[in-house]
Amino acid sequence: MCYQKPTIFLKPLAIAILLGLQANVTHAEQDNSQNFDDGAQVYKSYCAACHQMDGSGVPGSFPPQKGHAVEMFNLETGITGRQYLVKVVNYGLTGSIEVNGIDYSGNMPAWKGALSDQQIADVLNFIVTSFGNDNQLQKPFLPYTANEINAIANEDISGTDVYKLRLSMIGQKPSISANKVPDNSYALTLDETLPSPIYVAAQNSSQIEKLPSLQVWEGVKGAHYDAITPDGSRLLVSGFKTGQVYIIDTDSGKILANLAAGDIAQGVKISPNGKLGFAVVPKQHSVTVIDMEKMKVIKKIKVGKEPHNTVFNADGSKAFVTLQGAGAIAVINMQSLIKENEISTPGIKTPHNIDISRDDKRLWLRDFTGKVGVLDIASEKVLKVFKVGTGHGGIDVIPNSHLVVTGAISDSTISIIDTDKLKLVHTIDVGAGPHGVRASADGRFIFVSVTGENKIAIIDSTTLTVVREQPINGRFPFWIAVQGNP
Repeated sequence: MCYQKPTIFLKPLAIAILLGLQANVTHAEQDNSQNFDDGAQVYKSYCAACHQMDGSGVPGSFPPQKGHAVEMFNLETGITGRQYLVKVVNYGLTGSIEVNGIDYSGNMPAWKGALSDQQIADVLNFIVTSFGNDNQLQKPFLPYTANEINAIANEDISGTDVYKLRLSMIGQKPSISANKVPDNSYALTLDETLPSPIYVAAQNSSQIEKLPSLQVWEGVKGAHYDAITPDGSRLLVSGFKTGQVYIIDTDSGKILANLAAGDIAQGVKISPNGKLGFAVVPKQHSVTVIDMEKMKVIKKIKVGKEPHNTVFNADGSKAFVTLQGAGAIAVINMQSLIKENEISTPGIKTPHNIDISRDDKRLWLRDFTGKVGVLDIASEKVLKVFKVGTGHGGIDVIPNSHLVVTGAISDSTISIIDTDKLKLVHTIDVGAGPHGVRASADGRFIFVSVTGENKIAIIDSTTLTVVREQPINGRFPFWIAVQGNP
């Protein structure tokens, strides 16, 4: 999509999509009269991974902050740029845009609820006055306040609504996407597509939703990643807001334990025998080990720079942890609970999410910006790298098949890879911001959490078509747990 307007009108703000690559953000180009240190820390923790510490972004994946944030801020049309930036951060942005002649087609997630009003004020102040942006500001600059953020972000709107506001500001009408969810979206009932329950973590509403029963369990603050025990009796959930991990009874939805991971945890996983849970803690460069029976933390394992997610082999003798900050995989001996090896992943600089082949011979790696790599464990060699949808996403080796599926939170499609041919064979449009992907235990259906549209897309793996879209009660469905397919 190409906007026929001056460049100044074509540049949206997009705060980083997720999750914790640490960077040393410099104040070298910031307005010397105002130091927004708190905002720099928010940017470092939540934004730099996507938009880079210097605000340059990643072409085609994440728009730059340098230059265009202040241009949007200076706009006086429509709701005004000052208010627009607040709405983008709070509610996200869903729609195709062009920045400096480069297309960015996808979804920026909403941060309302995940970040406080004060944090949003702080990070906007930092971005608008950093990366040389302060040179274009009309002086004096009046900093955002938490009260102002709260007053502006008091609506129940979506990223699509914000996109319409953006188009109104630049004098354009919404275009109709060429990619649509197939007309057979509701070909099957929910019960027909769910042979057993699935559990959706809705991050921005702090909920777990159980399908097909449509039960909603509150109180899981920042529900982020979730995993289920082999017997299906308990969930382990990371809390994006609190640094806590939760153990939940899957019959009643009762929170059985609320455990301190040490800092904000990302990926969680439960060992094949159901006895141990792992919660990956990037800022502490460690994995927190949980005794699932006693429901207590028993150890923390140092694994390497900025770990993100983990997977066990079939017999539970080893665990593999992505090191997003090191471009590597840590290998943990499960008998000693000690890191025994680190495998580099050339071509996959930011290994983010991970799954393992059913024969335990290969690791499938999803990076942070739009690539998938396949690693042969025995030789420690990356066999091939695939370009997939933009942004990060989940990845799943589909049971009883020769397919791997991956999401793309900054895009609208999921990608299907043939594991025998090592070839990208299909893309499927599912809606804005697909992230979590998990197949049913028998491999018949693929479930996709579509963050920008608050729904689960359900795909028939035999025809690779969407057969149902299921709206969820919560906001920003991030991850999905499926019994029998950890």
